[in-house]
Amino acid sequence: MKPIVMKLMKQIRIRTWKIEDYLQEGMIILHLLLEEQSNGQKLHTKFKVKYHQRLIDELRRGYAKKRSHDHFIGLDVYECSDWINSGDTSPDNEVVFNHLLAEVYEGLSAHYQDLLLRQMRGEELTRMERYRLREKIKAILFSEDEE
Repeated sequence: MKPIVMKLMKQIRIRTWKIEDYLQEGMIILHLLLEEQSNGQKLHTKFKVKYHQRLIDELRRGYAKKRSHDHFIGLDVYECSDWINSGDTSPDNEVVFNHLLAEVYEGLSAHYQDLLLRQMRGEELTRMERYRLREKIKAILFSEDEE
């Protein structure tokens, strides 16, 4: 099984792994396969497939971890509706909110302005309309050209 491990190590390179990691993972998979089946029929092929899948899974997991830090998780503007409607806002908060609302409203096209007004009146929007409106608002609020 060592030649399979070495060949796949060259094909699928995981940067954080050393040769020992590849060999250890191969031994673990071989052990699991031997526990599963009592006879050795097609063990070679099953090992190769299972080991290949394991390396690909590990590679994908590494890429997913890298991507998770690249994406900014923005605030959902609809989460603020509770404290906006509660009436417990201070004058400072109202001024900031009104300023941001005016800025957002001016930055939206006529169609999205209509969607925003409908949302603020409490009318029901489709999931896609809410998503697109949210993305437009985030683009306006978090634009990087104002540095």
